[in-house]
Amino acid sequence: MGAVIDGGFEPGVWDANYGDVLNSHGDISRGRQLIWELFPGSGNELTFYLFHYHQVNPKNPGSLLEMYEDFFTILPEYRRCDLDKLVWKKPTFGYIPGHFSTGSSDRKISVDRLILIGDAASLQSPLVFTGFGSLVRNLSRLTDLLNTALKHNLLTADWLDQIRAYQTNISVTWLFSKGMMVPTGKYLPPEKINSILNTFFGVLATESQEIAETFIKDRTTWWIFTRLALKAARMNPLLLIWILDFVNLGEVLRWLKNFIQFMLLSMISFLCGWLPNLSRKIQPWLEPRYPKLWMWLLTTSYALTDGMGKPQTPHFNT
Repeated sequence: MGAVIDGGFEPGVWDANYGDVLNSHGDISRGRQLIWELFPGSGNELTFYLFHYHQVNPKNPGSLLEMYEDFFTILPEYRRCDLDKLVWKKPTFGYIPGHFSTGSSDRKISVDRLILIGDAASLQSPLVFTGFGSLVRNLSRLTDLLNTALKHNLLTADWLDQIRAYQTNISVTWLFSKGMMVPTGKYLPPEKINSILNTFFGVLATESQEIAETFIKDRTTWWIFTRLALKAARMNPLLLIWILDFVNLGEVLRWLKNFIQFMLLSMISFLCGWLPNLSRKIQPWLEPRYPKLWMWLLTTSYALTDGMGKPQTPHFNT
């Protein structure tokens, strides 16, 4: 929920060179944690989002009209402004589906000749841009695979299902989304989610800008993730207990499975670092003769690179 605003703020209210990834507002006394995002656009444009995470349940807050009322009420608190002076360009609103993936094939995203991408595929980063962000970060990967599938008529559901923006390195971060979502029908101390966010982002604030950007841009490695998680637990031992307010034993075991998969695939990715270059070298010979084998090799190569947060150099083959 939000708007694109084309000016009207006083000088100094915002530096257009910067965005705002996650800025929580208030607490969870009303059953949800409101979060702001802000992205600068062309000229004076600023795109604002006010949102919260929730399970789909009629007991949970979910009225778009109520969210718009909140948006207009607290926007002046978030960014100092006079609502009457703002230049409103267009509204932004809607529900974005989310899916906590446990693997690269735990849900179907295609049928014959039809594939879901972006928010529709729900293969999102829990922290930034939802499905759209996953689409943008994996755009060269998706376009290369789609081009290959179209060129060789590999358009059945099984082949198309391999063309996805899934990243193993962010499969472990669904726990962060859980930590920003008030469990249905459960009372928690009003400050609980803010306390968790302060711990995690407090850890990032102690790291170098490179490490912080690596995490925010969905390029974290297994070692960086593990080190930051242990550091957060050391800085705030209560964090491990707080997380249990948001997840059950089954979800803890599910997360441990994701973590082990991430570790094992990180090792495979390291050992198979030669695969992308070899694939491109043999492409002129392999692709016209064995297109299905080439498609399999290409998806595997991307899974071990882009799928681990290490993008390949874009290739534009025709």
